[in-house]
Amino acid sequence: MRKTIFVVILSGKNYKDSRVLNGMMNKSYADTDLLIINRGPNPLQFDKDFIHSLGFCVNNIDIKESIGDRPLGEVCNNVISNNARYDRFIFCDDDSILNKEYIKRLDRYHQHGVDLQIPSIRGRLDGRVYYPIINESVCKAADGFNINTESSVKSLGLGLVIYRSLIEKFSARNMGVFDNQFTINGCDTGFFSRLDMLKTEKINVAIQVVNSLNYALVQSQGLASKWRTLDKLRESFLSVKMSRFRY
Repeated sequence: MRKTIFVVILSGKNYKDSRVLNGMMNKSYADTDLLIINRGPNPLQFDKDFIHSLGFCVNNIDIKESIGDRPLGEVCNNVISNNARYDRFIFCDDDSILNKEYIKRLDRYHQHGVDLQIPSIRGRLDGRVYYPIINESVCKAADGFNINTESSVKSLGLGLVIYRSLIEKFSARNMGVFDNQFTINGCDTGFFSRLDMLKTEKINVAIQVVNSLNYALVQSQGLASKWRTLDKLRESFLSVKMSRFRY
């Protein structure tokens, strides 16, 4: 059994207002440790009744305050470096809707060698799949779909399931998994660019699509142009020597 920590990033919400935390109120998370990180803007008021109820559904709960200007990428890297006993890290926002078999599906479809699992992300209002984008096209993939290691992958930063094997690939290059541009619920310019950096070093990253998250996306007609802007940033990012990013 993989030792798993589920990291929920709260932003502007109390515990009971989080769709993700409410979605974890079932026994399928009984072997999973939960870390709740509050990003503010205000400190959380401890909700004894809610946390007590949630505690019956997970193995352990830890709560951290992280209010201020500290980049989210740095916070998430510290979570990884301070928890070496875990084999799997799940990073999620506070507002996605989890299906009842979320953890079971991760286990069911995971294959030897998979470094990263990402979800299909659907608009909550229209039910359409918007992410991941693979080779510039939205991918409507069934659970367990293995993305070609040569493909270009783009998505939001939420619902990332990171395995120890991916962490070790970054560590071998003296790199953290995330950079300071990482965002959990926006068009991410950091994490997926870092995967491309590994490719330039001839290091393959095995990515699998599992689960579907319903999210309150802001679907705009300018999505394609937004990604073109990100592509320019990525190309500029990758043109700099790898040594610039080692720390």
